[in-house]
Amino acid sequence: MKNSSKVLTFPQVAERSIEGVFTEFLREQQKRLKTRTYHRYEEVVGLMRHCLNCYGYHDLDNSSDIALYERFYFQRNLEFCVIFGPEKILPSLNNFLNYFMIRKVMASESLLQATGTVTKKLIRWLEEREYVDREQAARASRIAIEAARELPAAERLARLFYEYAQNHAPRHWTAELDDYFTIEKIQPGTLLLSGNSASGIVEVRVPRNITEHCRLGWQVNLLLGKTRNGWCILETGNVYPS
Repeated sequence: MKNSSKVLTFPQVAERSIEGVFTEFLREQQKRLKTRTYHRYEEVVGLMRHCLNCYGYHDLDNSSDIALYERFYFQRNLEFCVIFGPEKILPSLNNFLNYFMIRKVMASESLLQATGTVTKKLIRWLEEREYVDREQAARASRIAIEAARELPAAERLARLFYEYAQNHAPRHWTAELDDYFTIEKIQPGTLLLSGNSASGIVEVRVPRNITEHCRLGWQVNLLLGKTRNGWCILETGNVYPS
């Protein structure tokens, strides 16, 4: 009777890592792009790499991947983009576009526009190289298209709020509300906002060029002051698409 033995295989890092795929993608883009445009691609991919390395583990959806990450990150100091392969890029795309780029990066409108462009190109490239399947690419493309439209618009609105507050903040007020407000209703020159705290619905008058750029459900970080003419904007923060 032959003795049989089981061979235990230990989890290993991906043969083709995200880091290697990013390098391959950028190398190909460098051949076809002008230097200035290529540097934008480098910048966006660098931000995506940083996002994955810092937050990609949140999107791991099975115990074996979590165990793999914990083993190589904590024991060998390997980053997420070195441990995992390209199939882990797209699951983190929504977090990258709709959280990281807004809340963690002081991104200009032009950088946000470039982020949408580069992301869409990367998705197509990953599908062409068969690093992801068609269904994954289609889902990711929808996220990227929406972000390419909304992120620059949100940054534009944040700039309009800031410029208005800098030039029209009241001199005197009797109460303050500092909150993340959701845009509940838009009328020409007037916004109805609900705060995350117990502030209820507040009405704020702003120029029409601001209300024209607002979208229902978007969130705005504002410091409001109560005056005899109603609530006025004292200071502003970011605008977050819904």
